[in-house]
Amino acid sequence: MPLKLKLAARERLIVNGAVLVNGDSRTSLLVRNFAHVMREKDVLQGADANTPTKRLYFLVQTMLMQPPPSEALLDSYKETHKQLCEAYVRSDNLEVLADVDRLVERGDYYKGLTRLHPLIAYEADLLNVEPHQWRRASAAMAETR
Repeated sequence: MPLKLKLAARERLIVNGAVLVNGDSRTSLLVRNFAHVMREKDVLQGADANTPTKRLYFLVQTMLMQPPPSEALLDSYKETHKQLCEAYVRSDNLEVLADVDRLVERGDYYKGLTRLHPLIAYEADLLNVEPHQWRRASAAMAETR
């Protein structure tokens, strides 16, 4: 089943590590085969990876943006994932982490990222910090690619 993306004017999209920028008007795209696709609004900037679960998200995001992941990146992911599995005690949170790990093992990084969104919100509540606001990234994202 194809993936249909509706892009705003000048919205960025990452496809297999390449940053694409839409023109000055809205458009729709169909992706007919498997590709690592990430919308700009789902990108977590490095400076915002300031909690354990966000750090895990950032590692998975890096795998998606820079395929294939290096051994060092995979090791960092495994260590961070293990630490979170030891820190969380609720079975539903552990289930989310197990799902993320299965998705990462399959190379389906984007679905792994989406599974982490509710856990990031739960973590913010636990740590009594402002919840993360998923938004379009700064213009710097396109310049760094």
